[in-house]
Amino acid sequence: MPELNWPTKNLKKEVINMSSNVDAHLKYRFKGLPKANVVQKVYVGSTYVYALQLFNTNTDVVISRVAKSSASGFDLDFSNAETMYLKNFGHGQTFEYFNYNGQDYWWIVTKGAGGEHNWGTQVGRIQFEPNTEDTTPYTGNTSITRLSALSTATKDGNAYGSIKRVEAALSSTNAPVSGGTTDRLLMLAGLDTNGNGHFTLYDNNKVNAILDTVDANHGHIPCSKLKSALVSDPYRKVDSLASKLTSDSIQGYDISDGRAIYISSGQPNQSGHSGPDTPGISKLYWSDSHIVKHTLRNTNWSGINIETEGVQIASDLYVGISYHNADATVTTENRLYTTTKSSW
Repeated sequence: MPELNWPTKNLKKEVINMSSNVDAHLKYRFKGLPKANVVQKVYVGSTYVYALQLFNTNTDVVISRVAKSSASGFDLDFSNAETMYLKNFGHGQTFEYFNYNGQDYWWIVTKGAGGEHNWGTQVGRIQFEPNTEDTTPYTGNTSITRLSALSTATKDGNAYGSIKRVEAALSSTNAPVSGGTTDRLLMLAGLDTNGNGHFTLYDNNKVNAILDTVDANHGHIPCSKLKSALVSDPYRKVDSLASKLTSDSIQGYDISDGRAIYISSGQPNQSGHSGPDTPGISKLYWSDSHIVKHTLRNTNWSGINIETEGVQIASDLYVGISYHNADATVTTENRLYTTTKSSW
């Protein structure tokens, strides 16, 4: 049986709502980060704020965390942060927390594909364990338990094409629309080499139970073996995904309990791209072809070469913004902003 595409493939027939700018408000300014690079993903938890950065030409990862209570006004100082280094992991904007069998875990992207961006092609689970750049035991995708062959994240386990990039996201709480008893929805988001987006939903607990079978040796499970963990109506395809967004840029993803996919967009002015793009967030509805797109507005961004980073669904939406020099060869600042979720 063929895979289901997004209900309407013809862009002219899609319902796309685009409004004027929605206000974004400063939440945090990040100070003293371990690397003078972009924060790809910020995760705001109940106790800590985490910042994920890439370095060594999008090859290595450092994750830093500080207590939320340490903020001084808008400033969060990471000078004495706990840090975790992961070498040879590749480029991703995934850092998703979950609790499984009483243990805290995180989904993260691994196995860079090489090339200019070195996009990650697998999704693995880790526990946050502070280490140093010189002593980290994490030296590549084979050092963690992971999901492989992401192009087979389909209803029948057959590949949908060649993978360019993958990310993952988790719903916030229990999701009755998943079609069964589930802790949280795990969304695997794949972008194929033709620019099409593929979204597949799983029961997060069931996926982790399957990963447990190879955990002792940091093994991998191909997504074709996850069919028993699929939820009801689990798969969607969006042709030419970037063309459906606020700008031709795919940054971070998140998914709501109601199966709405949020995607942040916005590149800086840099070689090969005349910008900067206005930051934006697009909301794609699972049940139909309805897309709501809003660009973001903050007066501080005027005249600044900014880049939009990952997005997080909370009581409002969090979105990362990086500041660059004129050609984006130097990152000068990283910030986190909030915007009203109800606008979408």
